[in-house]
Amino acid sequence: MHKHFISAQDLLDDAYELAARVIESGFHPDCIIALWRGGTPVGVAVQELFEYCGIAVDHIAIRTSLYSGVDQRQRQVKVHNLDYIFNNFSTDNKLLIVDDVFDTGLTIKALLAEIRNNLGTGQHGDIRVAMPWFKPSRNKTDLIPDYYLHETDDWLVFPHELCDLSDDEIAEKGGSVKEVVQRLRREFTKSPTF
Repeated sequence: MHKHFISAQDLLDDAYELAARVIESGFHPDCIIALWRGGTPVGVAVQELFEYCGIAVDHIAIRTSLYSGVDQRQRQVKVHNLDYIFNNFSTDNKLLIVDDVFDTGLTIKALLAEIRNNLGTGQHGDIRVAMPWFKPSRNKTDLIPDYYLHETDDWLVFPHELCDLSDDEIAEKGGSVKEVVQRLRREFTKSPTF
């Protein structure tokens, strides 16, 4: 599978363009929910552009994880730290969920179900989903992001990612990351250096 490396600047530019499209659509959420980890840099930029345009929007990062329950073969998505949403918002509020990529859709599906179950919005609440990247061929749900910029089947490598990359791929990222990784390997691991 082809790896598509996304620079920090490209991700930031995409986040601003994504925010512009949401604003231009006329949707002004009461709260932006960014998914930790990959969605948080996107969410910060989206919220910043809203604020720059004079549109006040609350914001929060939430975390999800995969777990296997008793007698379950497949891992399930667990949504963490939504209390702020449940305590401060209702069916009258508009929510925008932001992430870096819509891959299988299972995380977004679990998050939407959790919010709707706890806020009582059913299918009527105005909750929208935005992310720069969409992988339609990997989608395992009937959901499609309300806002996205790019479609791909590539393996996306976001600016912060190091795990599962070869030494050459880490070096390809540019900047000081190669030197930082080399220094830390010498200090903390038995792995060979670049």
